[in-house]
Amino acid sequence: MASNPVIARCQHCQAETQTYPYHGSDLERMQLCKPCYDVYLAREMVSYWKDHMAEEQRRTDASS
Repeated sequence: MASNPVIARCQHCQAETQTYPYHGSDLERMQLCKPCYDVYLAREMVSYWKDHMAEEQRRTDASS
């Protein structure tokens, strides 16, 4: 996390706590607490790797 935390409302869990600004998938800024960010990041990474594996599968199938 590059920026300093601020006390604000987490956009996901609505808790008033330390939050950090992050970019969402639509590139809009959102304030998330660390636990919510960890969940958000995990979902994004799973989605990324599913897309990556599907693309590799298409390439493998196309070259066969």
